[in-house]
Parts: sequence; structure tokens; C-alpha cells
Amino acid sequence: MNKKSEYLILAKNRENLYRFLGRLYKSEVDKTLFMQMKNMSFPVKCCESELSEGYQILKKYLDNHDSNSLTDLAVDYAKVFLAAGMAEGSAAFPYESVYTSKKKIVMQEARDQVMVIYAAKGLKKSVKNLNFFEDHISLELEFMAFLCQEAQHTSDIHGEPDFSPYVKEQMDFLNKHLLNWVPRFCADIEKYAGTEFYKGIGKITNGYLHLDRTILESLTSQLEHNL
Repeated sequence: MNKKSEYLILAKNRENLYRFLGRLYKSEVDKTLFMQMKNMSFPVKCCESELSEGYQILKKYLDNHDSNSLTDLAVDYAKVFLAAGMAEGSAAFPYESVYTSKKKIVMQEARDQVMVIYAAKGLKKSVKNLNFFEDHISLELEFMAFLCQEAQHTSDIHGEPDFSPYVKEQMDFLNKHLLNWVPRFCADIEKYAGTEFYKGIGKITNGYLHLDRTILESLTSQLEHNL
């Protein structure tokens, strides 16, 4: 397998995981997703310790629960991410603006910044009708998936593209609009989640973002030597 093929496989795998995580934060888990997750194989041993711990927690939860747990998960989702019935400061609010603005409220500079970034890719309409703002964790994760997909499609169309701009774009968004706040968000998930399911998802999210930065740093180095 040549280097280009390896990169494309890696990009597809990264896209899939970003979409998976994005879905988990977009809304509560339904029966179809829950059963799909029970049939997944999670790499409980990996090079990033928090990611490995998160996979172990999630696997244990899925092995010991069935779809009868969906109500508990829906209640926990509402409590942790929607602050349902909770006082201020008792939830993991899934917006970059909340964690990066002085006022700690939604619809601040971070939202404006990502709106510009999405629009530059022609994605403004795809988020227009959702019930949450553009700097929501699920949309930012899905945008990373989109960037991974974009590189793959360009390769299909043009054959041998220079992947460097795509890797740089992904690294920039990861650093400026995910790693700048998601670690604190995931720490709040750990603090406020009542189920091991969401505690595990928080660890997987934080661990994977740090692992992906390492992956992108490695790709950058490889591309400098002509991938």
C-alpha cells in the first residue's frame, strides 16, 4: 500500500469517528444507535491513555446494559448538555462561546468565527435550521469530518493532490475551535454526568482530539518529505 492510500484510509477512519462523536452530542441516543454501539468493537487498548480509558468505560457500560437504559441516558443527556432542571454552573454546556467568552454565554465571538469558516465551505445552509447555534460541539466535530471527507473527494477527482493544505486546515480548526475549549467541556461532563456512558464519551472525545493532533503533526512532517 502506498503512502497516498494510507492517508486516504486514515482520513476515512478519522471522518467516521468525528461523525460518530458528533452524532452523540447532537441528540440523545435512540434504540437504533444504542444497538449499533453494542455491536461495535472498541479498541480498548490504544496509545492515548484517556482514549483507552474512555473506550473501556463505554464497552463495560454497553456490555451490562440494554435498550431499557435509553430513558436513563435521555435524562442524563438533558441534565448534562441542556441543563434540564439544573442551576447555572451545573452542566457541560456544549458551546464554544460559553467556554471562550468573558460573559460565558452563547452567541459570542466563537460562533461568529465558525459561521465564517462554514460559509467559506458553502455549509451555511446545512446548519441553518438546527435548534442550536453554529459553535455547538456536534457541528464543530461534524465540520472536522467534512474536512476529512473533502480531502478524500479531492483525491478522487484530481488524482494526486497536495494534501498539505487539507492537513493544515484540519490542524488549524482542531487547535482554534476544539482543543481550545473541549478539554474543559469534557472535564465538566466527567463532573456532572450521572451515567458511565457519558463519562466514557467525554473521555473518548478529549482523548481522541489529543490523539488526532498527534496524527496531524505526524502527517505534517511526512508531507514535508513528499507523502
